[in-house]
Amino acid sequence: MNYFYPKFRPRGRINNLLFLPFLFFNTLLFSQVGINTTNPTATLDVNGDLRIRQLDNGSGSHILGINEEGKVSKFKAYMLIDSDEIVAEDTVEEIAVGSEMINNIDLGLKIGVHIPKNTSAKVIVNYSVPMGTSLENNPESAYIGLTFLKDGIEIAQGSRKFTLPPLEYQTNFNISSMGTITNTYIENFEPAPNDRYITYQVMGYIEQHSSANLQYAYKFNMWNSGQNNYNWGKASVSYQTYAQ
Repeated sequence: MNYFYPKFRPRGRINNLLFLPFLFFNTLLFSQVGINTTNPTATLDVNGDLRIRQLDNGSGSHILGINEEGKVSKFKAYMLIDSDEIVAEDTVEEIAVGSEMINNIDLGLKIGVHIPKNTSAKVIVNYSVPMGTSLENNPESAYIGLTFLKDGIEIAQGSRKFTLPPLEYQTNFNISSMGTITNTYIENFEPAPNDRYITYQVMGYIEQHSSANLQYAYKFNMWNSGQNNYNWGKASVSYQTYAQ
């Protein structure tokens, strides 16, 4: 008796189906790719230089770091996007009479800050201002200092003053009671849909107390804009804007 055994011939589609599990399994085994290396130790292991030709606009708020093994990671950080400084050009003199308070003396120390829209920012403002009395011209008691303004409104944490000590001197002593006030003001800004323009300003302040109706002269910014400034230095205000 003869038996007929039909021959099974796999079709192309069945071959492909049988090959797919093998391909998937093979991909799992070789999930690390090496460039210029046959022994990758990360998902992508580059043994050589790295060049990135294009980045998203938002990528500027991240910093790429590399550890001792050469692995690259990113973290979000503030990055400097703008800075500027204003230096005083001349001495500002003011006279107070008797017991008098004079506020908002214009020292020419005004600076503008721009924060782009949709930006989380940190603004750091620094100022340094020398100030004091004219020679042999000290009142009985007085405060002298600075008022710090943001868009015309005083920011208390940015303002400073100190007490002028009374000086005893002979008429041939050329002495001025002076000092320098420095301060750092930091402000954080959350993202906003529109650009923001902010003005910071440092202004002079005198609070004089005198029993007699006498007048006393004060100087701000520097002693003299010429050569004889006697190491007073020059007043300045600066800012740095950092963005995420």
